[in-house]
Amino acid sequence: MRSALIMVALALVTPGLSADTRRVEVDDKADFATFKTFVLREGQATSRKPEINSALTLKTIEDAIRAELSARGLKETQTGPDLIVTFRVAEESQRQVAGRGARDMRAVNISAGTLVIDMTTATANALVWRGTYADDESSAATLAKNLPKDAKKLLSEFPPKKKR
Repeated sequence: MRSALIMVALALVTPGLSADTRRVEVDDKADFATFKTFVLREGQATSRKPEINSALTLKTIEDAIRAELSARGLKETQTGPDLIVTFRVAEESQRQVAGRGARDMRAVNISAGTLVIDMTTATANALVWRGTYADDESSAATLAKNLPKDAKKLLSEFPPKKKR
């Protein structure tokens, strides 16, 4: 009985742990302490789903990025920014097999999404920071709802910690 409960608990927790992945790439030569201002460009979406390819979805992601960068001490400006921030969202429907055995197997549709946030220097147009977040959700609507949270999770790694 106890081992059955443990198996059920692991089955419920494991899909949530493997669904999201994030990766941050940083230019080690960049001095992030010198970046004080940013400009946020309009985001782009690539999806056939209207929930993702929506001005409202892009606006909520923009708001999340703006709030996180401001909370980290950067000031938004339209003239003479230190950083140019851009982002892209891609979504694709995928079919996966779910179930725990031959009799329980079924095909399910998921929305696999990727959010990419880039930061380039305004003066040299050099990429100094890139965050990529991959998220699989049961529907495009759920993915769209989670994208601002995904942006916040990515930006929790900005500015990068200095390597020793």
